[in-house]
Amino acid sequence: MWLKRREQAFDERPHRLAVSTSPRFYEAVEQSGVEFDDAQHAAIARLLDPPAHGFYLWGAVGRGKSMLSDLYYDAVPTARKRRFHFHSFFRELQTEIAATRQPVEKSINRLVGSARVVLFDEFHVHDVADAVYLTKTLDALIHSGILVLATSNYTPDDLMPNPLFHDRFIPAIALINSRFEVVPLGPGPDYRRTVTDRGHIGFGAGRWGIDLDGSPVVPHSGIELIVNSLPVRAVATESGTATFTFAELCERPLGIREYLRLAEDFDSIRLIAVPDLATAERDPLMRLCNLIDVLYDRDQQLDVQAAAAPERMIEAGQPPYDAARTLSRLSTLSSAIPN
Repeated sequence: MWLKRREQAFDERPHRLAVSTSPRFYEAVEQSGVEFDDAQHAAIARLLDPPAHGFYLWGAVGRGKSMLSDLYYDAVPTARKRRFHFHSFFRELQTEIAATRQPVEKSINRLVGSARVVLFDEFHVHDVADAVYLTKTLDALIHSGILVLATSNYTPDDLMPNPLFHDRFIPAIALINSRFEVVPLGPGPDYRRTVTDRGHIGFGAGRWGIDLDGSPVVPHSGIELIVNSLPVRAVATESGTATFTFAELCERPLGIREYLRLAEDFDSIRLIAVPDLATAERDPLMRLCNLIDVLYDRDQQLDVQAAAAPERMIEAGQPPYDAARTLSRLSTLSSAIPN
């Protein structure tokens, strides 16, 4: 019995797990029915080589990072694995630390549990607090012998792009570059924009409508919600859908934690009175990107009534860092112009 447990522990070390995953991953790629381009084939070849601690798969929006990482994750021959969206993990981690007052490492261990494989999707850092916690998280996962998979739109060196805080993230960048296999998913088309059959459920069931008659009339009355101890006023809440103005959700200093809570409380979100995004300030635009990230990753419907097309975001005086990813995700919504 002791020998069997020892062999099981050895088999689930990162390198051994990756060795046993490679043929299963190759078979999953072959059976996927996807026609991969040359850059994707190059990334697949890199993923077939076992890493010491894990993979960091990065590339432009819509290049198939999540698809490839999911194929790999599903092929890992263990049930002891956890998939986290980046925002959700750090929301849980900060909540755990605040509630227990215990060391960060203990909170990380509790969230990861018995997992021998951890997947972080949409790995990106704009919050300085997340940068500090992420360094500790990566260090804890490496020292616990956990196989780490991560996807990102950024090279490791470009994480935390804000120059005011970038230096604080240098230790995490060093860990990624030294301990993980950094796999670029090279240039190519944004495949989200080539899909014609969007389906009629989840995020893709939403639409981006354009108001030709100017800004809609927003009623002064509404419903005050308490979201993580903050008052947030909804225009309406009915049939699982909450309606908010752009000013309420994006111009006020709300964060990822509030958007996650709203996504938990409602099946879908309707955002109205959205201005021409070319006229919006950077902070509201970044909050809009965060809201879309949350709903897209949870595959929840978003309906928008705006003064102009979403692509106007690029014309803003200070476009948000993640404008390209946001616009790629919004391209999955139907576009509607009222008569």
